[in-house]
Amino acid sequence: MVYGPTLVINSVSLIVALRCKLFTPAELGLRRPAWAMRHGRAWFVLVLFAVFIAAALVDFVTPLATMTASGMAYEEIVEHVRHHEYRYTYGRLAPPPPAWNIGLEFLKAVVIAPLDEELPYRALFIPVALAKLSRSNTALASGAIFFLVHWLAYGAEPHPAYFLSGWLFAWAFMWAGLPAALAAHGGVNFGIAMLGTLSAFVR
Repeated sequence: MVYGPTLVINSVSLIVALRCKLFTPAELGLRRPAWAMRHGRAWFVLVLFAVFIAAALVDFVTPLATMTASGMAYEEIVEHVRHHEYRYTYGRLAPPPPAWNIGLEFLKAVVIAPLDEELPYRALFIPVALAKLSRSNTALASGAIFFLVHWLAYGAEPHPAYFLSGWLFAWAFMWAGLPAALAAHGGVNFGIAMLGTLSAFVR
């Protein structure tokens, strides 16, 4: 996926929504919630870091635990991870990746992709949805859209993880705004990229 043009469009859309006063900064997830403001900025940054680490661990450990529990041998696990997580991250099957490509892919996965996707699917969609739906139904709708876009527009496999991720990112957004959704999304992508990258170097 090419992130540049869509990231610009999404950023401009967010600015227009603010300038035209379609939504307040708080509704767009650009202000810290009241509970976070009471504890200070440093505490909020620590919470965001914890969200990032937790999300990364879930997407790093869960596939390994699932494969181990299903009785797969070490070689089968490595081959499976190379075929899925490695290919997902680097768009190719032949490891290892060039050194410069590792940094670039982590930047795209952890920073650019979350920015590109959280602006439309959370910051711009959730305020609109909350005007008509409950918080739980808004999270479900956000997860469904996230799943459908990854499947139909990005050409990804129709994996339920996309729905679950979108649902969780929506709750993170409603709980602590856009920074929390970005931290969760970046963490998930970091876990996938780390797992795929490590699989290229193990024997």
